[in-house]
Amino acid sequence: MIFNEEQTMLQDTLRAFLTDNATVSDLRALRANPEGAAYNQTLWQQLIELGIPGIALSESEGGLGFGYMGLAAVMHEMGRNLVASPIVSSVALASSVIQLAGSDSQKAYWLPLLASGEVTATIAVQEGRQFALRSLATRFDKGELSGHKTLVMDALESDITVVIAVTADGRFMAAIIPSAELTASSDRYQLMDGRTFSDIELRGLYVPEESIIGADGSCHDAIAKALDIGTLAISAEMIGGAESLLERTVAHLNNREQFDVKLATFQALQHRCAELYCHLELARSAVLSAFTKLDRGQDIARAASQCKALANDCYVQMSNEAVQMHGGMGITDELDIGLYLKRSRVCNQLLGDSSYHRARYAEAASL
Repeated sequence: MIFNEEQTMLQDTLRAFLTDNATVSDLRALRANPEGAAYNQTLWQQLIELGIPGIALSESEGGLGFGYMGLAAVMHEMGRNLVASPIVSSVALASSVIQLAGSDSQKAYWLPLLASGEVTATIAVQEGRQFALRSLATRFDKGELSGHKTLVMDALESDITVVIAVTADGRFMAAIIPSAELTASSDRYQLMDGRTFSDIELRGLYVPEESIIGADGSCHDAIAKALDIGTLAISAEMIGGAESLLERTVAHLNNREQFDVKLATFQALQHRCAELYCHLELARSAVLSAFTKLDRGQDIARAASQCKALANDCYVQMSNEAVQMHGGMGITDELDIGLYLKRSRVCNQLLGDSSYHRARYAEAASL
């Protein structure tokens, strides 16, 4: 990532903080206790003190005013350390829906609470094994929500859940639901990367008028943009993870000897690392360009799909090669490389895999 002076200071500060307080090994404690907390609450409180929940919101909204490039810097560092936190669910997704599509009263009430970390939120959008916005079946009709949601991040730890549904004419709307009302109908589970998700059943759930966003479908485009912001945030996280993998792999090749020769001296391995670096920089450039467009108020639909497809492919390829160049131990839980591989597979599916985003990009570009 290439940032301005303020964003670089933010990145450096966060990297130093996470190096001391959120090592990759800390993820093992979460994975070892699937029934426990979705993320380290102490770490989250420390991130709140740093102002991270309000990183992308303006000062008038209670945030720090770093813009979306600030969010990119944060997600990049989170990805480097495999940090489990509600930043994607609360900061990138739920807050964006309220900020872009909410009414003036909803924004005035919720955004300062979200920016301060006093309230955390998540979003319920996906409904099947594959992410597909066009096939959303959760309906909002006569003030009630009915449907089934899957892969809801940090559902039980959040205070509110922003449920994405469709109106009678097939346009997006959203509803702000206290998460406590969904607990009884939630099925919580842990995925292989250590993060927790939930499936939620909605059976005629009544939504008061003040909690409805765009019941007439007027907020369709704004909600779609908020989901693209979440897609970009995950892409930035993946770039951070891929970058860390490459650094770890190069360090391993420089240290490991075979027949009294450093592995890094083998030209074939040098070429493989060089190719990985090229893929990483291509994906990084796409993500940086997309966040720049976002801060400039430009349309990001095509850019978001381009970024996610490139980040998916880069992270998966990087994790595959890292395992190969570390040898058999690369796949083990004892080595951090295996944790990155698992995270790459989960991120690959969140908000759409490469096939989904290539098809979406092609359609948007009329290819």
